[in-house]
Amino acid sequence: MVDTSILESFIWSFLGIVVESLPFIIIGSLVSAIIQVFLTEELIRKFIPRVSILGYLGAVLSGILFPICECAIVPITRSLIKKGLPVGIGISFMLAVPIVNPIVIMSTYYAFPNNISIVLLRTLGGALIALLVGLIMGYLYNGKKKEVILKENIMTIRCDCCVSNKFATTKSEKILNLINHGSNEFLNISVYFIIGAFISSIFVALMNNEVIARINTNNLVGVLFMIGLSFILSLCSEADAFVVKGFLNNFGVGAIVGFLIMGPMMDLKNAFLAFGVFKNRFASRLILIITILVTALALLISIL
Repeated sequence: MVDTSILESFIWSFLGIVVESLPFIIIGSLVSAIIQVFLTEELIRKFIPRVSILGYLGAVLSGILFPICECAIVPITRSLIKKGLPVGIGISFMLAVPIVNPIVIMSTYYAFPNNISIVLLRTLGGALIALLVGLIMGYLYNGKKKEVILKENIMTIRCDCCVSNKFATTKSEKILNLINHGSNEFLNISVYFIIGAFISSIFVALMNNEVIARINTNNLVGVLFMIGLSFILSLCSEADAFVVKGFLNNFGVGAIVGFLIMGPMMDLKNAFLAFGVFKNRFASRLILIITILVTALALLISIL
């Protein structure tokens, strides 16, 4: 027989996550749809300078103007690199946009109103890691041909929000595309989010001091657990903060920040996308470097 206190804890946790995050999912879906329909890759390319340091800074800050969803950002980055954007700058752009954007910053603050440090650490830490990963990949592949980086016959692994809009020419077609993108984006995000909220609520309801003690044997285990969880859950960055906030009292700020940075940069669905558009060696290096840097940052935060 199910313990009523555990069931009650699960229900309230699940409903709380869904109710609090729903407005941000709707806003994020709408903004992402508008960007997919009306924003061109040429405009993004013009915004990001090709001069080395300015290009990297522009790439990291571009999410403020272009809050694109993390599943759409991978194929967009591929197209930008194919059109001549330096690979390092393209990678910084790909990793920063899902974190350094106003909707995600606002939703993180709303989820952690009494922990502004988490908002700052996620935003600034995410920007720093995006910059470092871009610099490292740029160094490793400086002067390399696109054939070493990009796959020619790309796989069709993508979410519905990434569907091409190039055939929309009239206003009515664009409005229809906007509705289509918005609804598909909302449904796509909601599927991952509901699963994530369900799993998170189970953890919150079932966790007791003994289980937490086993996981939190040291900072590294706790950090790796939360980073692995973020990779598997594949949550939307507009709503992941609401899912993870229930873990704060048990795992501490470092592990939470690791979760909030790792997921938007590289989760399970984005790993499939990365292997679909980039060469296997490039994608493997990218995932490994992201994981190492996010783990190092989360551990540093845990220790300090």
